[in-house]
Amino acid sequence: MDLPSTRNLQALAALKKASSLSAAAETLGVTRSALSHRIAELERQLGVILVRQSGRCAVLTDDAQSLLMVMGNALDRIEAAVAPLRRRRGQLRISTVATFASLWLIPRLADWQHQHPNIELAISTTTRVLDLAAEDIDCAVRHGLGDWQDLSATLLFHETLAPVARPDLADLSSASTVIRARSRFADWTRWWRATCKTGEPPIRSVVVETRAQAMDAALAGAGVAMMDEAYARPHIAAGRLRPHGPTTELPEGYFLVTAQAEKPRSAAVRLLTAWLARQVE
Repeated sequence: MDLPSTRNLQALAALKKASSLSAAAETLGVTRSALSHRIAELERQLGVILVRQSGRCAVLTDDAQSLLMVMGNALDRIEAAVAPLRRRRGQLRISTVATFASLWLIPRLADWQHQHPNIELAISTTTRVLDLAAEDIDCAVRHGLGDWQDLSATLLFHETLAPVARPDLADLSSASTVIRARSRFADWTRWWRATCKTGEPPIRSVVVETRAQAMDAALAGAGVAMMDEAYARPHIAAGRLRPHGPTTELPEGYFLVTAQAEKPRSAAVRLLTAWLARQVE
């Protein structure tokens, strides 16, 4: 006898967990009629009655209860085995840092979806060190010098530092309020020295947690934020912000990182690499 389809078995399992045919159908994302059809097809193939109508309720028969008891969590194990294979075909998992994701990558996702509608981009954010060879991550965007051992790193762009604020704020001076991000607290001092300014940056400051929050504070008119020019450029082009000093380039940059330089990149990662390069341009 041919084995029944997993989707028909899933229909029966969903009915056991749900309170009604309608609730079970909603769980599976199908219509009530489609769910009934799947169960009827399963009954025909097995030659037994699996569901009886009791008033307005659908009740599982003893045969149905016995079948599901012997199956146990077999359907869950099958789904767990198939999911990684299905994901590799249609999903690309990328790990990055939160600021890059929120200020650079996510605003460009609509173009990725337009260019590659069949590849889902799953973004996770963390600053921890990843084992790209062992973890379920296809690639990562990381900040640094790009000299990571046993990894392939493709430079996206060098980091820059540029003071930005709303156009209605006065030019940067000792009386200005600067916006500092705890995650990048030294940026102001670093820019100050790189542009050969004497003394120290303005004392008055607003301190926030991340550069994404610093950007929000600058847009709200709270002061001058030190930002990567790549993050501020869309707001400058739209007239929401303007530079309040020169831009300086840093040796660090953002890199697309994959495991093992000698291992060929997957087709999806190659598409992502080419797309990122176009976005940088």
